[in-house]
Amino acid sequence: MISSMTGYGRGEYSDGKHGFVVEIKSVNHRFCDITVKEPRELMQFEERLKEQIKKSAARGKIDVFVNNAPQATSKQTEVVVDTELVKAYVKAIAEVNKKCGTKVKLDARTLLGIPGALTETGVEADPEEVWRALSAAASKALQVFTAMRKAEGAKLAEVLGETGAKIKELLGTVRERAPLVPQEFRAKLEERIGELKLNGVDPQRIAAEVAIYADKCSIDEEIARLDSHLMQLGTLIASDGAVGKQLDFLVQEMNREVNTIGSKANDLILTKAVLAMKNEVEKLREQIQNVE
Repeated sequence: MISSMTGYGRGEYSDGKHGFVVEIKSVNHRFCDITVKEPRELMQFEERLKEQIKKSAARGKIDVFVNNAPQATSKQTEVVVDTELVKAYVKAIAEVNKKCGTKVKLDARTLLGIPGALTETGVEADPEEVWRALSAAASKALQVFTAMRKAEGAKLAEVLGETGAKIKELLGTVRERAPLVPQEFRAKLEERIGELKLNGVDPQRIAAEVAIYADKCSIDEEIARLDSHLMQLGTLIASDGAVGKQLDFLVQEMNREVNTIGSKANDLILTKAVLAMKNEVEKLREQIQNVE
């Protein structure tokens, strides 16, 4: 079933060390245009993230927002104890106690509070570990995103199918009416000759004029091609994958055939049917702008 280019999905994942929230939203676009907004330290994964998304979306203006999950980071922090400095302080206190007869004691908390005793160092996380967590969050977002686009696509398919059925019904009217136009032309021609009292007009001449008129206003080929286009429309609507560009081309061809029928339709009933078909084809054109 066809998919819409409009969709939204959110996914969150944490492995205990790294956690991310990924949001994906898309609107109509002729091509696949992906923009990623992420923390600076995650920019190295931008292209890999785009490739992952392209496997699920062939067209659309797609915006991706990546954030660290609460209390998560792509860096690991280590605390280093300057044991030599702490020992020096312990030794110095011991000497003070010995010389001064005091009994000063320092607990671990006090010792570690000595300026310079503790140093924090940031250690870069393993890129592959970070990517696995980020990719997992993106996968969850893509599942929701894809499901929404398919649900919207199902609604589009229903509308397109109904519009195609209306065009087919109108085409049936055109098909039934078309053969009667030359016959009515012949009747009007003979009536006009009678009114003008043109005796002795060669019946073969009348037949020739009718044949020329019938050839000029013949729309058999256009009807056959438009009928074929409607069959292709049904096939594409029911197919999987990105068929938006094919549908766009098909509707252009349908519009061409309808216009040609209109230019040849020297008949009020046909003209009304053609105008109605043009309206329905325009509805198709508007709707397929959202098909992936």
